[in-house]
Order: sequence, then C-alpha cells, then structure tokens
Amino acid sequence: MSSFSFKWLIAPVCLLSLCTYALSQEDVRISSKSFKTGITTGYKEAWESVKEGDRNYRNGLGTYQMARDHYLFANQYNPDNAALNYKLGVCYLFTDNKYEAIDYLLHAYTLDAEVSKDIHLLLGMAYQLVLEFDKAMEQYNMYSSSLDPKSKAEFSKTLAKRFDECMYGKNLSRNPVRVIIQPLGEEVNSLYDDYNPVFAANDSALLFTSRRPFGKAKRNKIDNKFNEDIYISKLSKGVFEDAVRLGKPFNTENNDAIVGVSPNGSSWILYRGAVQGGDIQVSSYVAEKKKWKHPRSIKGSLTSKDGETSACFSPDGKELYYVSRNSKLTLGGKDILVSRLNSKGKWSKPQNLGITINTPYDEEGVFISQDNRFLYFASKGHNSMGGFDIFRSQRGENGIWMDPENLGYPVNTPDDEVFYITDRTGSHGYYSAIREGGMGAKDICKVIFLGSEKELILKTEDQLVAGPDPVKTGFLTMPKLYVLDTSLVLFGNVIDTIDGVKPIVAKLEFFDPATGDRSAFAISDTTGSYTARLPGPKAYAIEINASGYLYFLDILDLTSYSGDNRIRQDFFLKKVEVGTKVVLDQIYFQTGKAILRPESEDALNQVLRFLQNNTSIKLEISGHTDNTGSLRINQKLSRDRARAVVDWLVARGIPQETLVYEGYADTQPVADNNTAAGRTKNRRVEFKVISK
Repeated sequence: MSSFSFKWLIAPVCLLSLCTYALSQEDVRISSKSFKTGITTGYKEAWESVKEGDRNYRNGLGTYQMARDHYLFANQYNPDNAALNYKLGVCYLFTDNKYEAIDYLLHAYTLDAEVSKDIHLLLGMAYQLVLEFDKAMEQYNMYSSSLDPKSKAEFSKTLAKRFDECMYGKNLSRNPVRVIIQPLGEEVNSLYDDYNPVFAANDSALLFTSRRPFGKAKRNKIDNKFNEDIYISKLSKGVFEDAVRLGKPFNTENNDAIVGVSPNGSSWILYRGAVQGGDIQVSSYVAEKKKWKHPRSIKGSLTSKDGETSACFSPDGKELYYVSRNSKLTLGGKDILVSRLNSKGKWSKPQNLGITINTPYDEEGVFISQDNRFLYFASKGHNSMGGFDIFRSQRGENGIWMDPENLGYPVNTPDDEVFYITDRTGSHGYYSAIREGGMGAKDICKVIFLGSEKELILKTEDQLVAGPDPVKTGFLTMPKLYVLDTSLVLFGNVIDTIDGVKPIVAKLEFFDPATGDRSAFAISDTTGSYTARLPGPKAYAIEINASGYLYFLDILDLTSYSGDNRIRQDFFLKKVEVGTKVVLDQIYFQTGKAILRPESEDALNQVLRFLQNNTSIKLEISGHTDNTGSLRINQKLSRDRARAVVDWLVARGIPQETLVYEGYADTQPVADNNTAAGRTKNRRVEFKVISK
C-alpha cells in the first residue's frame, strides 16, 4: 500500500489517457549489429545518437521529443531498421504528429512483422487519433487476434471501448459543429503542457497550470515531465500579457495547480500534489495585510487519502463541485462529487452526482456556468470519441442534472480535451487541447461557437400595390429584412502595406459568431474609408477582398470592449506581386496520400475567392515536405498533393491555364529540419504568383 500512496504523492493532475499507456511502453532494443550497414561513413555518429535517443526514451514521456530528434539523426544513416522506425513512431505518437507516427510504425511493421507485440495496438491508436476509424478498428482486431487466450480475454473490454469510441467518432466527425478554435499564443502557451485555465475576479487575468521548466525545476518521477506550476497572464483590453510564474504561497517544488476561484475572487482553489495523494486546498486573500494566506485543506469530509484533483464553486458560492478518487464514493475511476454549504457555514458530506454524469471511467475538470444552468466536464465515458471529451449537462427545473451532451467535433477529437471553462459573459470557452497552430504540446485554446450555417431567406409573395389607381397592380419581391443592432460602429481605412497611406477599394464582410450569419458588409471608397455597423461587443470573423491584393482573414474580438459605440480599426492589405508566396495553412491530406481531407475546405475556398477576384493572375501551387524519408517518394507525393489542390480549384470553375503545379520535396525549407517545429513548418502547400 505504501508504494501505491507514493505513486500518487507525486502524480500530476494532468496525467491523461494516451500518456498513461506510454508509461508502460515496452522498450524495443536497437542492436548495433542490426543497425550497422555496409557503409562505415557516418556510423559512429549515428550510433551515438541511437544510444542518446535510448537514454531519453527510457527516461519517459518528458524526453520523448529529445529521443525523437536523436533517432531522426540516426535514421539518416539507416532508414530501414525496424526497431528504430518503431521507436520513432512511438515518439511521434506521444508528442505532436500522429501522421508521422503512422508512417514510421507501418515502415517498422513492413521491415519486421514481429518488431513489437503492441505494433497493431499503437497503429490503431494512431489511426484513431487522425480520424481514420475503420483502419483503427482493423488494427485493434489484429492486435486482439495476436494475443494468447488469457490476454485476449483481458483485452476484450478495452477492445469494446475502443470500438465504441471509433463509432462515436465516425458519427461526430461527419457532423462537425461550426466553431473557431484559437490557441492563445506564446504569451500564454509554451512548448510544454499548459492547461487548467481559470479566470481571476472580473476576468482581469487568466490563471493556469504549466509544466514548463523554471529555474531548477524538477522532473516528475512518473512521466519525466517537469512538475506543475501556477502561472498568471493579465488581461488588458482583450489582450493577454506575457504569463508570469507565481511565487509563494502558491508554488512549491512539488506539483501545484490552480483549479478554481471563488465567485468574489478572494479565494483560490489549489491542487497540492505533495499532500495525501493529491489534495484540494484553499488560499484566501487578507485585504488588511494585502497578502494571501498559506493554502489549507477544506474542513470536513471533502478530502480523502485517495486524492482529489479539480474543483469549482457554483456562482453563488454555496456548492462546491470537485473530482475525487475516493473509492468509497466513486463509481469507478475519478468521479464528480458535490458538497453544499449549510446554514452554519460548514460543508456537507459530499455526494456523488450519480450515473447520469459519472461513468465507470474517469471524469475530470468540472466547471459551472455563470448562470448556474450548465455543468461542463471532461469524461472518458459517455459517447467520447477517444480519451477525454468535453461534455455539457443542463440543470433541470427540479435541480437535477440532465443527460450530458458531447460538445462535438472539432471541439472534441480522439485525443484528450479537458478543463473547459467559459468567460464571465459565457460567450467564449477556454480549454486545454492539442491543436494545429499551437505550440506543440497541450495548449490553452479559445473556443468561439459560430452557430448553424443559415441560408439567405427571401420572401417572394404576390403583393398588390395600394395606390390611387386600383387598376395598377404589380409583383414585388420583398426581401426579409435583416435587422442590425447599431450599438457599435466600426470605421477606419483599408490601406496598402507598402507605403502605409495608399487607399484601397475593398469588400469587407463581418460574420456574427453567435448566429453564423453575415453581420455586416461594407465597401471602402476611393479614399479607403469604410463604415460597418455591428450588433454589439462580440467576436467577428473578418474577410476582406480587393482586386490586386492578397485576401485578408482575421478574428476581431470585441467581447471585452466597453468604450463608446464608435471604434476605429484600420486594415492593411498586401499587394500581389509576381513572386509573392503564400503558405496555405490548414490544407490537410490523408496519411501518405494526395487525397484532400474535408477539413481543408475552408482554406481552399479562400484561395478560390481570391482567384475569382483576380482573374488575370496565374499561380503555381507547390507541395513541400521535410527531409524525413526518401527524396524520391517525397518528390512524387509533394507533386501529387499540389496537383490535388489544382484539380479541386479547376473543378470549381478556375481555368486550367491559370494554374500550374509542382512538387519540391525538401529542397525549399522555410525552417530548420533539425527540430520538430521546423519540420512541421516545412510540410506545407503554398501558392506563388507567376504572372499578373
């Protein structure tokens, strides 16, 4: 029992599902005999990289990325070593690129079908993470078939759960919700895991937990990542400032996390990893002394030796919801419990929220909306498409929580999404997830729901014209009026970026995130001046098009705006010149193929509109890769992917003669191929203007 207690004594609050499997990952040995080829040049340096990679690999998750970089260097000497490819696949699977994981794991299996007993399980996990659910289920079946009868029986429950996740994933990904997901950027996020966002009083700052190194930071003995610390990013006029690590009494040398703030902001709920398996404690601010009290455990029966992780107060401060491992109160794994403040100011004995909310699997990251109507939480159960998904339950008229709903794809993916909260207005969500465009690990992301897509509605009815001459009648097409709230007026100029003064005649469109409708439309005049009337302080998606200029896309977040009703905002457009290059972000392909994935549609439509507005321009669409793998294969794949983009545009009316395509493999890098972040940037599709 003592060893169990010690394990959780140091366990971080964010040790999530995919990572948990990695902790028991078998170590496939790369032998020098099998690694060495007939070529001696470069062998010594490559073998040293293998040994250094192995050291980092054995240490655990926290140094998988360093292991991967050493293995990639060694792979240049011998790209056909099964064990090396297996380990590269594992490193990619548990870091940031699941497509690379598939490529390396498949190559390892092709070289040696017996490279590892779990090769099919890992491939199933990788395929599930990239939404290729049928292939994932095929791999899970192959893994199950490879087990002896006893192991197969033990795996049957996990197999059934994986199959359920894949079926849920297929349904959810076929019906994506319209949403903008934005990683908060380097002011808040880091190259390491960042999670558990919590707003301070009046949304004045964002508190969060990070596993970035600080000073002589210690690595956790379980996963070899740095211990948790609490950081704060002040919020000024809707902009997050550079995050700062908090000092005493909030951070110690052990795991410390922020999990909640009281309604008035005067008390913070903390997770202290060094106290009885992980304990929820509270630190209160003493106004007279202008200092925070040392955190103390909550009095009563709220804590247990099994440990608690996350918590939140209800808006009125009379309920405390928290996640516990208390074996006497849970249905299995971690569950959400609630304790209520009685008339004597004491917390009642906690109650389990029951089978409507809790499952035999883990729940985590509980949050109550500001109107006290919605319970948000993460769960591995219900209809999760893999790992933790975010769910929402509405409080019924009788005060009972109703069946939770999955927030849908792409808010949720087969990877872990957890610690969902909303801001004070409830209009935006924030949570922790791994997303394209992020820093590489778990990032804190902003979620803006756009609502359902709606068509323009025209009212076409016969209308008799009332007038002095009853003989004169006619037919009128009456458009249904779209009523705009004129509480905010956005004005300014659209300007050429070269000299900063040349005005541009452009079309500006603003889309309302709350409805998905176009909120405003404006055309700047010959002086570049425009005026647009917006419904109110919200976030708006902006698209600007002008002949001879690159298209402009951005999010204008006016949620926290509280000034007068007139806001000046200038926009700067870049002139199209021969040789201008633009990287087409968010163009995605099926693994190892030149088949466009559905999530590429928005980015492709942007290029389509640009070409429709600039009919005389001729573009080269080019594909690019990093330096990993065969040059011959990369050359063909990059060219085929560029051609797939051209074919998509031509099918939608763009003349074939205005487009050419080419594949450059790794010959035109834009970043350092020796780093994971650099290789990600180098794998891209871009267009170049070749004539006007």
